[in-house]
Amino acid sequence: MQRQSDGTPGRSESNVRSKKALLNTVTGLAYEAVSVICGLVLPFLILGSYGSRTNGITQAIAQFLSCIALMKAGIGGVTRAALYKALAKNDIRKISAIVRATSDFMKKIAMVFVVLMVVFAVGFGIYMQYFVEEQDRFDFWYTVSLVGIISIGTFGEYFFGFTYEMLLNADQRQCVFSIIRIFTTILNTVVAVILINSGCGIHWIKLGSALVFLINPIVINLYAKRKYKLIKNIEPDKSALRQRWDALGHEVANFVNTNTDIMVLTFCAPVERIGLVSVYTVYNMIILGMRKLINTFINGFGAAFGNMYARKEYELMEKNFRIYELIVFSLVSVLYSVMTVMFVSFAMLYAEHDKAKLVELYNQPVFAMIISLAGAFSCIRIPYQNIVTVAGHFKQTRNGAFMEAILNIVISVVCVFIFGLVGVAIGTLAANLFRTIQYVLYMSRNVLKRSIKPFISHTLVFVAILVLTNVIARLCFNVNAQDVLSWVIASIETVIVAVVLTLAADILLYNDDLKRLLTKVKRMMKTIGKKSA
Repeated sequence: MQRQSDGTPGRSESNVRSKKALLNTVTGLAYEAVSVICGLVLPFLILGSYGSRTNGITQAIAQFLSCIALMKAGIGGVTRAALYKALAKNDIRKISAIVRATSDFMKKIAMVFVVLMVVFAVGFGIYMQYFVEEQDRFDFWYTVSLVGIISIGTFGEYFFGFTYEMLLNADQRQCVFSIIRIFTTILNTVVAVILINSGCGIHWIKLGSALVFLINPIVINLYAKRKYKLIKNIEPDKSALRQRWDALGHEVANFVNTNTDIMVLTFCAPVERIGLVSVYTVYNMIILGMRKLINTFINGFGAAFGNMYARKEYELMEKNFRIYELIVFSLVSVLYSVMTVMFVSFAMLYAEHDKAKLVELYNQPVFAMIISLAGAFSCIRIPYQNIVTVAGHFKQTRNGAFMEAILNIVISVVCVFIFGLVGVAIGTLAANLFRTIQYVLYMSRNVLKRSIKPFISHTLVFVAILVLTNVIARLCFNVNAQDVLSWVIASIETVIVAVVLTLAADILLYNDDLKRLLTKVKRMMKTIGKKSA
């Protein structure tokens, strides 16, 4: 590694990490765009060709398989944290030993998955044939075979691809599987369209999808083995995974936290339970989409910081973290300020197609504001959480994850009886705020050892931008638009206000960090320009 005279890494090392982060971001955004477009096409075709009953059973099966996926929760973060140091030293033996340990563990998980899948298939088959209303029943073998087919892709991921995906992730090569996924997502859509138009049943559609998506783990497996020249018969380094159960605790707590609101509304909301669940689902769809968008923008940074941490480049980490912090807060300031302004009118427009005619139930301005703030803080904590993760401090922060889930459940249950839908939003906001502050304090005291003043400053600026954007937009624009075109125009106007306010704040308060960011971008663009020439 090239180093400057002061002992810090040379410019070439920093450029490599920056270029990888940029490439990962671009390919990640491209994949998300393809995923969204194809994700809109297929459900529409399936609903039109097979009806809501068939679409419903496939979604139910997919939902259960996502619960089983918790079995692999935690192992990914632990594997990446263990690999950073080995990759930084280019220690092939260590890399191979960690990969072998992870691969052995995931093969055991795959076997357990098969057993659970068979139990679920039989149980769900019996339930769908004998315990639902007659008009919604499906034949036992119809259901069992459908579960088996849909499970193929998940099994392939566990058995062939997950371990090597974590290796590529730790080496800042997420672009590889983003490109593979772009190809398979488009191919899956094409295959599904052909099969649907040919009059094939849903089993053939799902089998076609399963076989197409098996390409992902197989190609990733082959690429990683060829790229890293892994040693096949090496002794697995089981010590590298010793924190996997602590990391699992994080993931289970996160799973509980993510699903608390729906469960509380389903079983505890005093009136209009089904209607409230529908309202929550519409709003939460956007919250989850926004977090996914921000994650895609900054996806490549985690491995870059892991590399710096492994090399003990702590001063460089702190400088780059300030840029990381600036990017996340700027994105959150723009996106969530616009969201708080336009959220309700979007929900109302979306609800116009509700057959139950519960349009007015979607008019929830207080809920929209609180759930938006909760979503904002879940994104604000991403950089702090990532630094703690790359340092491998899973056990030290595990109890905070449990406390977040407990706070969400207790506060949501208590408040839902008093405030209805707003009550679950209060619980989510309180839990997310607690967890964000906990990550900030832990990272500042135990990893980067920095003041929390920058976090406080950025948070105050975010709140100020959110308030000003709301005041200006509500006074000047048609934020209660009742048609799609007017909504789009008002949204664009609001985005412009939020961007101007955010840029002004960045220039006035964080000019040095902004200059460093622009310098990095210019340097990357020059390098890319030279290569293309």
